[in-house]
Amino acid sequence: MEDGLVLASHMGYSLGSAVRFLRDSEHWTRSEIRQHQARMLHSLIEHCYEHVPYYKELMTALSLRPEDFRGTEDLSKLPYLTREIIRKEGARLRADNYPDSTCIFRRSGGTTGEPIRVAVDRRARGFETGAYLRGLQWMKYEMGRPMVRLFGGSLGLESRTDIMSKIRDWAFNSRFLPAFELRQDNLVRYVNVIREADQGILIGYASVVLNLAELMCANGFQGTPLKSVVCTAEYMPDEWRTRIQTVLGAPVFCYYGCGEINSIGYECAGEEGYIVPEEHVVLEVGGEQQSVFRDVGNGEACVTALCNYAMPLIRYLNGDLIGLNHAESGHAHVRIVNLHGRVVDQLIRYDGNRVGGAFVPHLVFRSGCPVWKYQVIQTSTSNIDFHYLMREGESLSQEMQGILREAFQRHMGERMVVRFVSGEFEASRSGKHRFVINCLEE
Repeated sequence: MEDGLVLASHMGYSLGSAVRFLRDSEHWTRSEIRQHQARMLHSLIEHCYEHVPYYKELMTALSLRPEDFRGTEDLSKLPYLTREIIRKEGARLRADNYPDSTCIFRRSGGTTGEPIRVAVDRRARGFETGAYLRGLQWMKYEMGRPMVRLFGGSLGLESRTDIMSKIRDWAFNSRFLPAFELRQDNLVRYVNVIREADQGILIGYASVVLNLAELMCANGFQGTPLKSVVCTAEYMPDEWRTRIQTVLGAPVFCYYGCGEINSIGYECAGEEGYIVPEEHVVLEVGGEQQSVFRDVGNGEACVTALCNYAMPLIRYLNGDLIGLNHAESGHAHVRIVNLHGRVVDQLIRYDGNRVGGAFVPHLVFRSGCPVWKYQVIQTSTSNIDFHYLMREGESLSQEMQGILREAFQRHMGERMVVRFVSGEFEASRSGKHRFVINCLEE
């Protein structure tokens, strides 16, 4: 972990302090965790009451004051926070004593088709990153060992490699492989980079790692020198995990978070479920009764970020379905025992190769496409419908349509016909929004 402390001074975040704190709190008892959360929550509520207009007005309307919040169970006194509320009240959710210059800004991954913008302060980023580093250690990563990152890519759009990214890559001995450019004709290069990462890890989108395993198997590549494979961003079926482990010859772990709040759960070697880093988040199960706090059972993920004072998200429903329980042994932190993320179909290129479904939100994010809600439906190997809704008074420009069309054609085939359709969204049987639907496999 010491290299992580060096990184902290360059990033300007309180990462060093967070790493040291999380190293000590890893083995806390359940009582110690609850006491810490109570202190953090009370401090956050006091801040919201004084500096966040949305919460000041809400608490006043409910006749609540900061002293009414003594523990996490008292969160039930506040209603859920939804994406609709964030879009409507975004400016009033910002703290008046945290100017833009002290924050970074995230646009949610858009896996619901409804991206939102969230301000995150440096302290929150430090705790999120510290929890991430600790989680990677649980998944067999050793600082200084190689890390191969199978994510994103430029998509042919303007690429910006800032100094922070370069510092991160140096600190983590990181090698980058563009996820959505993986094909039969460049497979050997990908395999060589991975095989050079002796005793390191491969980390990437679940569906893209699966595609890599399938291509490797089809071309006679078997095994790697990796300590582990770490997947994220998409639901991991058991058969995917087994297939990846068999071909790459390394154990597969997953971690969970969302664009609005990172570092929510990490798998750990030798333990069941996803361990929740409760030092910086409170995770509960949402349900029809908002006035009940539940940290056991099944329902919608309801997250409270304890460290983000710039734009506090309290009892935020992020749209995923989870099951929570307490551990009988090992770490005392609460566990995610069931995780059902968004339904993510893969897209199929004209040549039969697959493009991970995470390609779509990555494209929307990278292009800056100002859609309010979107959904991509593939009806054939040469046809895609891009369904969208805009905010009132806005339109999807011809220029932006051209950018999106060109990216789809570059990655899925020059003959791909992209049709833009306003509205008309399809939902899954569970009622959850699907942002990618492949009709070829239904």
